[in-house]
Amino acid sequence: MISMKEGYVPFKGYRTYYQIFGKENSRKTPLLVLHGGPGSAHNYLLGLAALAKDDRQVIFYDQLGCGKSDHPDNDSLWQIPLFVEEVTVIRKALDLDKIHLLGHSWGGMLAIEYLLTKPNGIQSAVLASPMISMPLYNAEVEKLKKVLPGDTYKILRTHELAGTTSSEQYAQAYNVYKKYYLFRGNEFPAKYSAPNRNGDDVYSKMWGVSEAYGNGTMKNWDRIKQLHNILVPTLITSGQYDELTPWQAGVARNHIPNSQLKIFTNGSHLVHIEQEQLYLEELADFLKSTEIK
Repeated sequence: MISMKEGYVPFKGYRTYYQIFGKENSRKTPLLVLHGGPGSAHNYLLGLAALAKDDRQVIFYDQLGCGKSDHPDNDSLWQIPLFVEEVTVIRKALDLDKIHLLGHSWGGMLAIEYLLTKPNGIQSAVLASPMISMPLYNAEVEKLKKVLPGDTYKILRTHELAGTTSSEQYAQAYNVYKKYYLFRGNEFPAKYSAPNRNGDDVYSKMWGVSEAYGNGTMKNWDRIKQLHNILVPTLITSGQYDELTPWQAGVARNHIPNSQLKIFTNGSHLVHIEQEQLYLEELADFLKSTEIK
């Protein structure tokens, strides 16, 4: 059984919740995991804790405003620099001098922002279905929506343009989108569901209406021209049917010098759950390859 400890780190007068899997004296470089959203919690990534079986600590935390962390009632907080600073605070508080850094989805965007600050002690990075440009992402998502069955695209676009995305009709159409591009499994595993509330206010402000329509404050975010400054060994992953399309993942691969790309056949945005064992094997092999002396 993998040992686990949990606690809180003070941050900005609030508390950030964390979980650490694995022994304190583990030999291998720990893996710090940045969850998606913004506004989600870390639970859906808990399958990665299995890497702790290989003498490695795996550290998760709920970003401020998410999961078991404090939920400040202050919209002005929800900006990218806050979450970049939080990574730094977490590392210092938990003595994570040397790490592998994994970010999924928005967590990949956050990882990019953090890596561009040139932090010390990053042995490698894993950008799992990361957005590298919101304009590019939204353009790709429009293509994905157009090939959905029936009137799904028409319904989605009508409500998005009219500002009526809270309607039941939009919710039903969005469920179709999610089944194609977010999670293609039969049923989402209950063990990876967050038992606590997500940060809907964080999501709506920064991201926007839905995964199918990112119209929040980050809608113009773009780091493609800065990706060449990421020099650590980097693994980029995506699923064949991922909303972070293989094309976008390929753009990231072409711009990050010391990087490699893995596309999972038949996978979507949550391929690390859909194909959990294969994903863990690929991830373990990559981490090991960066640790060989």
